[in-house]
Amino acid sequence: MDIEDRRRYYIVGSVILEIDQPLSRTKLKTSRGLGSFQDFLNTQPVKHILFHLRHRNATCCTDKSNCVNNSKLPLIYCQWNLLYTENRGQHGQNCQCKFTANPVQLNELDITLAGLILLNCCNLGSTEENAIRILLLRYKNDYISHNMEGEITETEYKSLWTDLTSFVLQLDPNKQDDLIRIENRPFDEGLCSNIV
Repeated sequence: MDIEDRRRYYIVGSVILEIDQPLSRTKLKTSRGLGSFQDFLNTQPVKHILFHLRHRNATCCTDKSNCVNNSKLPLIYCQWNLLYTENRGQHGQNCQCKFTANPVQLNELDITLAGLILLNCCNLGSTEENAIRILLLRYKNDYISHNMEGEITETEYKSLWTDLTSFVLQLDPNKQDDLIRIENRPFDEGLCSNIV
């Protein structure tokens, strides 16, 4: 194992956890409007969208014309269960109206869940949407979550770091110092093990 390859993995993972995740939560807080996060999740349009990101072959009783049958279900069970509870006393078809939002807090959302909600339920500009899609979904998955070796080569890192910093700064230009601090801090194997 090359220690420098491991260090580069640590740097990218640190950016995603220490900068991108808080940025996504902040963006979600400001993009959803007034009211609590639970109120936002309970709005019919948001609940309907998220319902169809978790449930396949379901037609809702209140909004049949906007029901979508996704080939992939990006919202996994534990994420759905964090957000919603089924009203057990309500019988009938599998529909979004059978669920009520839980009193979840933004800091309980993992980076993928925050990204899914942002991309699907909030009005973002095309630049923000692109940056979030790449940072929270593609880069996190490609370089951290599905990287079984826990390493990033120097060649790969050079182009990745340029793109990574560019997308972070598109979301918040004030993060330049944080990026420099993370890239220059000493490698910590213990923290690196917690990144996945």
